[in-house]
Amino acid sequence: MSIDASSAGTIGKKAAIGWKCLRQRWCSISAVLIVSLFFTIIIRKQSSLNEKIILLNQRLQGLEDLGLKTVDEINYLIGSTKDVVKRTEFEEGLLQVEHRWQIIYSQENHGFPAKDECKGSTIYPKKDFASYYAGASIVENLTSPTWSYELETHPSKFPFYKNIQKISGSPPLTVLLSDLNLGVCWPFHGTTGQISIQLSRTIWVEGITIGHVSRSLAYDIRTAPKQFELWGLDPSSHEDDENLLLEGTYSIDGLENVQQFLAPKIDLQPYSQVLFKIKSNHGNPDLTCLYRVQVHGKWEDKHEGYSSNHMTPT
Repeated sequence: MSIDASSAGTIGKKAAIGWKCLRQRWCSISAVLIVSLFFTIIIRKQSSLNEKIILLNQRLQGLEDLGLKTVDEINYLIGSTKDVVKRTEFEEGLLQVEHRWQIIYSQENHGFPAKDECKGSTIYPKKDFASYYAGASIVENLTSPTWSYELETHPSKFPFYKNIQKISGSPPLTVLLSDLNLGVCWPFHGTTGQISIQLSRTIWVEGITIGHVSRSLAYDIRTAPKQFELWGLDPSSHEDDENLLLEGTYSIDGLENVQQFLAPKIDLQPYSQVLFKIKSNHGNPDLTCLYRVQVHGKWEDKHEGYSSNHMTPT
């Protein structure tokens, strides 16, 4: 029995030692596994973070590229707008030069107007004291605003960018020099308006001549003036001193597109300014076009010499 007890004790000690070693190894293995798992998680998180950083950099690069592209498109649009403005100003200037040349050419050849398409549009051969070339001008503060509108466009390359271009008709000065070609007129909004003219001389007004593009050439004859009045103005008076000189109706049904209207034979005072009022047109509700107005009359023709009161020698 004593031998068996000794053997059992030895076995027990060995078993205890073995269990202790196994437990130590297991703890070491567990620690290694935990550390490995920890580093694995850290590495994975680092990898995910790197991927997110790369993705963020890519997005930032994309936004930067888009911003540069947007700036280029804006610069392109600004350049295009400037080109349009420059082109429009150039075309208007060219058109004015062309009209002026046509009128001068027609006057030199004693024919009015210059182009063949307006044959028959003869201006009455009377002295015109509302001629721009003789020194007449427009009194702007007594003249209705010129017709205009804003054209809105959206370029296809940049659809949310709005480009607004103002389109305006010819200035009131056109009424003093128009050759009655299609479109060579002064337009104003609506059916009623007025234009004031500083005459080239102070005269006793005897009548006026109104010219419009012929009905056969007009795109919309309804824009022609219909009922009108001519008033004499005294610019030296501090009050609104207006005298009705004549009134009449411009017809679009007759054969003549240039029509003369005489003032009543009343001995009124001479005038240096007149006010031409359009009371209605022939049916266009949006605008009225006035092509040419000539003012006729008598003035005291002095031959002592040239008067410095008149800026334009004739």
